[in-house]
Amino acid sequence: MTQPNIFDDDAPWAEWLPELRMLLEAYAAVPREERFTDTDETPSPAMRAYLRIAAYYPGRAYRATHEILDVLKYGLDEADVADNLASMPPIVAPPGRTREDCLIAMLPHLAAFTEDRERAEPAVPETTWEYRERLPNLAHLLGSYFHQDAEPPYEAAVDDYLAHTWDHQVAAAAREARELLSLCGSEEDTAEGVRMLGAAVLPEPDAVRGWLDRLAGRLDAHLSAQGYRPHPTRDLAYPLHDLRSVVR
Repeated sequence: MTQPNIFDDDAPWAEWLPELRMLLEAYAAVPREERFTDTDETPSPAMRAYLRIAAYYPGRAYRATHEILDVLKYGLDEADVADNLASMPPIVAPPGRTREDCLIAMLPHLAAFTEDRERAEPAVPETTWEYRERLPNLAHLLGSYFHQDAEPPYEAAVDDYLAHTWDHQVAAAAREARELLSLCGSEEDTAEGVRMLGAAVLPEPDAVRGWLDRLAGRLDAHLSAQGYRPHPTRDLAYPLHDLRSVVR
């Protein structure tokens, strides 16, 4: 549901360029004409979204920098590099640029982010990728259970979710629902956020904020009835390398 630990090189799923894959997924989530538009002075919308998420994962931008430098050192057409890139979102260079130019243009912004203690400007998520990385547990609830085949009044969808989800993930989904409400100030923006998180249906399209608040309340009531107690030192809904896993 959230990012795997990219620093665990011994994991069975480990790959050579895991962070470059995540970076290119961020670029693939913006409109085609906005991809790979980084300049020396200004990061592209995709880079800004990536850095806002990287702020939750210390070391990710640093690793992305080194993976890009490795790719540039070996060359994008080298067999191992080309094989890895073939399974990732493509780097389609805009007119007048090469794929190498696109990667090189990312480096100053990754370096500046790392040198600035990995801080990013706060902002409402701008892409589906960023919404789902920012609110992964809510994305699981909305994307997996409010699909196009879900039927009104949708209570069964919530019941199904609660029956198949760990309590710590339910608790995180409730918090993330309220976080979405704080991020989006209008019905329209909240409905767009819910759609970007994967919901194919909106139970109350004209009053989605009220519905989302009631959904969070229902999740809380379920946890109370279960006698749920959060872990005292870490939030199990997020991986260890995610800052959100630390209970403050």
